[in-house]
Amino acid sequence: MRGIPSIGAAILAVGLAACASAPTGPQELTVTAVDLAYEPETLEVVAGRPVILTMVNEGAIEHDFSIMEIHVEAVGEVHEEEMEHEMGGMDPELHFAAHAGETSSLEFTPTEAGSYEFFCSVAGHKEAGMVGTLVVKAR
Repeated sequence: MRGIPSIGAAILAVGLAACASAPTGPQELTVTAVDLAYEPETLEVVAGRPVILTMVNEGAIEHDFSIMEIHVEAVGEVHEEEMEHEMGGMDPELHFAAHAGETSSLEFTPTEAGSYEFFCSVAGHKEAGMVGTLVVKAR
């Protein structure tokens, strides 16, 4: 009879350890924009967890971060600079910009796993290779 409570305690301890190891809070990522490139080119997040994405613009001109189609909720600006370039009629699902030498952030929660192309919408930048991939992993 003594073994039964010990087994229950062991199961409870394993369950608590699993809960304790599950990450909490927002996923915080930084991408650096340099002239005509992002570093890193691939970002990974987990679906269902809030993300705070910060872009540091080390380039000589304004850059932005745009994703045309992605399943997200709770999109909110943490800090965004006023844009100075024309978007050419584009209406991306996620978009924020930073002037040269500035930093900008966006908070969102991705809801569906997948790979999503991000790019700079400043004229000619995407075509010159300023693109990357946001990988959203399932929980």
